[in-house]
Amino acid sequence: MKTKKLLIILTWIVFFISGCSNKEEPPEAIVKINNVTVETEKGSYQWLAEGIFTKKLIHADAAPPLDIAKNMNSKIVKESLVANIEFNDGSQPQWEAYLWGEGEIEKILSSYDKELTLPTETGRHVIEIRANWANGNASYVFVVEVPEP
Repeated sequence: MKTKKLLIILTWIVFFISGCSNKEEPPEAIVKINNVTVETEKGSYQWLAEGIFTKKLIHADAAPPLDIAKNMNSKIVKESLVANIEFNDGSQPQWEAYLWGEGEIEKILSSYDKELTLPTETGRHVIEIRANWANGNASYVFVVEVPEP
């Protein structure tokens, strides 16, 4: 009988400990344009994973956004549109979006709440989202293409 009680207590402890730890990396970004999900790649991030008795800071370096975007598919955008930015865990971090060109940030893109105003100039545009949570931060990259009229 004591063995059975001990086994039950140990099982509860294992469930409690595993339930109190969080993920070891930031959530995935979900970018939608006209309700169509756009390919998005996670870039560099820093994330604090906490358990009951442990804290672990994870730092992952990635290539610059222009290098990440080289092998990504672009979403064709034919008119002035907005992208809807969400995260797969339902969180609502603070975020900003940047338009990249010639190896550096060209400009900060306009955003409000979960919506990002996309570029209207003809061409392929690499966009980086930088999101900040209490547990850390992460960068995400996606590509849109505005065809010639």
